[in-house]
Amino acid sequence: MRLRTLTAAPVLLLLGSTGLLACTTDEPPDTLPDWSAGYEADAGDETGGDGGTFVVPDTQTTIELAVPDEDDIGYFTWIHEAGTQADCAFEPGEDYTDYQSIDCVLETEELDLFFNGLTFDFLVPEGACDYVAWHHFQYEAWEVGTGPTDVSYTVQVDGTITDEVNSFNGVPYCEYDYSTLANDYPNCCLGTYNVTVTYEQAGGGEPITEVSPAFGWDGEPSSCYAGAAFDDPEVQLTADGWPISRQVFTDKDSYGKRFDWDELSDEFGTNVTLANYYDPADHDGTMPAGHAGAWAYPTYDFYCYDNAEEVIASLHLQVQEWNQHSLFYDGGDPDVTGEENNGSGSPIDDRKDWAVATPGSTTWIMDAQ
Repeated sequence: MRLRTLTAAPVLLLLGSTGLLACTTDEPPDTLPDWSAGYEADAGDETGGDGGTFVVPDTQTTIELAVPDEDDIGYFTWIHEAGTQADCAFEPGEDYTDYQSIDCVLETEELDLFFNGLTFDFLVPEGACDYVAWHHFQYEAWEVGTGPTDVSYTVQVDGTITDEVNSFNGVPYCEYDYSTLANDYPNCCLGTYNVTVTYEQAGGGEPITEVSPAFGWDGEPSSCYAGAAFDDPEVQLTADGWPISRQVFTDKDSYGKRFDWDELSDEFGTNVTLANYYDPADHDGTMPAGHAGAWAYPTYDFYCYDNAEEVIASLHLQVQEWNQHSLFYDGGDPDVTGEENNGSGSPIDDRKDWAVATPGSTTWIMDAQ
């Protein structure tokens, strides 16, 4: 059977976050990807452009997220259901009335993630889904906001500019336009503004005031976001720069796909691009600011649909990096800090996670990724 891949822009609403101790829910999520803007892939492409698809064994009975064997990738990682050591897997129900959801965590050591990237598999048994779909983790790296609606200043007779409001030397200013700080920083300022300029007249004449038509701040929110969705080697972007949610028509055939991200070390200094796990205690009891953005996907999300787009099952994944090798194998605190006890003076936490990169709930990571 030929698989057909559909694509669509992600919904612009926040999906629910998961934590290590989160539980599954019996209720379907309030927000699902919107496939209405999708298109059909080239009918001659047997894999629908997926590239990483593979044949699932006939013995597969569960919808599952799994990691390759250590021998296949050269290092050890594991996936489990959040709050337990059980596999990230369940047997699907007959239809959407048997909806199931599972929150899972992939555990990996910080240098393995930084120098090898991220790899895991999505497996669906025969008879489970008419369609499968996914959208990867993405976050707001630079705060997106609406700029002021009014800009004003006065031009004195000698040409000097005074009485500036939302302006610097006559140039409109928005705090969310970071390109004013450096040329390679994004403009994240939304909305429109009018400019009111008052010209003082020589000899004490009546000042002349001019009001401009509305101008746009011209921010591009997608340029202010980052994460696995953007760095997926198979990413497709909408015209305005957003990663496209993917959907594959399986017609209840089995389906297997490997997701594989390249190493972070050639582009980034931290692991936050792929490691989305966080502890609410490090963020004022909630989530990092970047995870709460209007266009954020705090988890790697996978869905199983029927022909009418009713959701049969969903899986939500967090990736947690561990700071110390011994604790990764023996159990303990993944986020332990301090110096190595070998006299090297090197830190135990070598690559920032969300707790260190954006403490609290009002800090954005910006260019410190």
